[in-house]
Amino acid sequence: MPKYSGSNDHDGVEQHVIHASLFRPILFAGAEPKVVILEVATAFALVFGVGIHWVTLALATFYLTAVHGVMVWVAKHDPDMTALYVRSLTGRDFYPPHAGIHRPSVSPKPSIPSVK
Repeated sequence: MPKYSGSNDHDGVEQHVIHASLFRPILFAGAEPKVVILEVATAFALVFGVGIHWVTLALATFYLTAVHGVMVWVAKHDPDMTALYVRSLTGRDFYPPHAGIHRPSVSPKPSIPSVK
């Protein structure tokens, strides 16, 4: 059983209970809030932009259930996965290799310019 505030078993360091809301991620219906807002906006744009028809309602319902289910699964594994994916898009697809063994070394540019 965990020890609570007031127990001094660790050389005068008190243990405190931290409420789960302080470290639990903020999710809307199990997915990230930005993703849920984007899903709902896309479904409304599909239904009201194209027109209210049984086909658009069926597509919007399928979109909400399929995409939301995938995003709940992603958020269950890592709540910040979409932010990580967006950040990964800034990297280049290919980084050139380092110089070979027999190539002359490139002198680095000085960080402080020389005075002439």
